Amino acid sequence: MTAAKTSDDWAAGESLHGRRVLVTGGTQGLGAQIVARLARAGATVMTTARTTPDNLHDPELFVAADLSTTAGVETVVARVRERLGGVDVLINNVGASLTAGGFADIDDGQWAQILDTALMAAVRLDRALVPDMVAAGRGVVLHVTTIQRRMPLTDVRLGGPDDVPQNSIPLTAAKAALTAYSKGLATEVAPSGVRVNTVAPGFIQKPAIEEIADQIAAVTGSDRTTVLRQFAHAMVPGGIPLGRPVTTAEIAELIAFLVSDRAPSIIGAEHVIDGGTLPVI
Repeated sequence: MTAAKTSDDWAAGESLHGRRVLVTGGTQGLGAQIVARLARAGATVMTTARTTPDNLHDPELFVAADLSTTAGVETVVARVRERLGGVDVLINNVGASLTAGGFADIDDGQWAQILDTALMAAVRLDRALVPDMVAAGRGVVLHVTTIQRRMPLTDVRLGGPDDVPQNSIPLTAAKAALTAYSKGLATEVAPSGVRVNTVAPGFIQKPAIEEIADQIAAVTGSDRTTVLRQFAHAMVPGGIPLGRPVTTAEIAELIAFLVSDRAPSIIGAEHVIDGGTLPVI
């Protein structure tokens, strides 16, 4: 029988020293927060994006690739194996944008692009990297999804200067599929010591959202905090009980916990972080 963990054991479990991590879509917004948080915990973190950012801190830990393509995934896998020899933690954060117009305005090309980005990128990376975790007898996979898989938004308007109605139907479908896939993967690899979970954020306070809020505040004589609270009330029916969007730092903190040794028995679970938005259990 394994001895129960002490408080010192749990504190030590926060460290990710020596862990090799890949975070997709990790150069801005939530991805950048995840990279920074895990690096602070001691991990060596590689990341990806379609284009190389101007303020890249460590070029050796970055791969420019389009993960919506099989060639892009192969490029990332090759660089990860070359630089790190594999990964101990894989965080599939790359997603897709909302789509302008209604469901009938979304053509096959847009559907394919969103499914390849928000679903198949994760599937292909898992297929390439998780078998090595299974062979090693340990590892963590985390897929970032969205609460919109349970409440699709079909007329999203933030009120910015270039505001046009958007919907989340393709993204919702892709993330719903990713959630179901994650549960199946978790069941298959858990006996081999690999943990798979999902994190489903609600409305996130990203830099792009802050920029729109600042523009509206300047026009209305308000301030960013007030406008963000208005967004929180208008985005979903009934508003967000917390009264504001969730921050990228809050989500990154949850992810840091889930991929650490502090969460050894959390497997195949969806973790919602939405300020109370979802009205059902």
